[in-house]
Amino acid sequence: MNRTFKVMVSPVSTQVFPVVVTALTIRPERVVLLTTPKVEIFTKLIKRALLFAGIEVEERNINPYSFNSIKEKTKDLQNPFLLLNCGTKFTAIALFRLFGEENAYYYTPEGKIIDFNSNLLEKVSQKLVDVELHSQMYGFEIVEERQDHEKIRMREKLTRYIASKPSLLPVLTKLYLKGSARILPNEFAGLAKKFEVVVYRGGKYVVLDREYIGGKWLEEFTFLELLKKNFYDVRIGVKVEWYEKGVINEIDVMATKHNQLHIFSCKTGKNVKEIAKHLYELEELTERIGGDFGKSFLVITENIYVKSPPRREDFPNAPSVPYKVAPSTWNEYYKTEEGQRFKKLFRIYNSFKYLHKRASLLGIEILTPEILKRNLGGRSGA
Repeated sequence: MNRTFKVMVSPVSTQVFPVVVTALTIRPERVVLLTTPKVEIFTKLIKRALLFAGIEVEERNINPYSFNSIKEKTKDLQNPFLLLNCGTKFTAIALFRLFGEENAYYYTPEGKIIDFNSNLLEKVSQKLVDVELHSQMYGFEIVEERQDHEKIRMREKLTRYIASKPSLLPVLTKLYLKGSARILPNEFAGLAKKFEVVVYRGGKYVVLDREYIGGKWLEEFTFLELLKKNFYDVRIGVKVEWYEKGVINEIDVMATKHNQLHIFSCKTGKNVKEIAKHLYELEELTERIGGDFGKSFLVITENIYVKSPPRREDFPNAPSVPYKVAPSTWNEYYKTEEGQRFKKLFRIYNSFKYLHKRASLLGIEILTPEILKRNLGGRSGA
């Protein structure tokens, strides 16, 4: 960037992200926010974030539909940088008329700051916004988060072993519910003892870390995998509180990459209907915390993620006609051992199809440990 700017001017609207990211990129001495009572809360959020980043901020109230008002409130500014993403179209046109095309710029979702002829002024750094700064932008504060990162890394071998063995899930469920077991798979038992998740006592394995067995392992796997994929800032076990509201939300894993906030909710249970209900909470939370560019993910275990119905070649005795055509034939088939297996798999498939449909409608991506390992490396815009 060849030019330096003393003053950046931006109208205020509900879009907080472009203003903050642009200011952090061009680093003006001062940012002037043209605001109205209607967007007061968003002005506060922008100001809080920029002050947090060490940039001076000034608020000026305007009538966004009055050229004279806009002219009067900006007449003292010399050659300012105009960010015209936000505010009313009238305000943008007025500023364009007052200061000229050479001063007008726009932030694109691809992370570029361009002029109105699409010439690139600056490419925004992909490591500009961490979770703390994002919290300032969107009006929440981190009040608690897990700090035992050393412990998480220490038992990474156990966590990755569990994630790679879907057959272990019923074992973990029983262990969690009963608190002990007389027999465990040898390799799992050895790792669980080594990392003090269970202890062998009185002729049985006794659970020492019930939360880990009950599902924290999936959160830790997600945390470790995001670190491996070079997400800029990764937090686990986070509690956030909304400014001036006292409302607290819990988030399993949150991270930033390409300046976007990514929220991960991890579920190891088999009750798909309960998980589906949670999707609406996750979608609302992402919209409030993540803003215009936030992304949300539901991380589930392999036993729930069944994208295809049972294969006919695996069930040679299954009736060749649909259930609606011959229900009695199917009911007789379900009484057989093969039929029971078919029915169970088909029920799991239908449950996942329902879950996937809901998630797609809400813009939530569903992941498993295996999908998380393969993907999410270079995704996301800037």
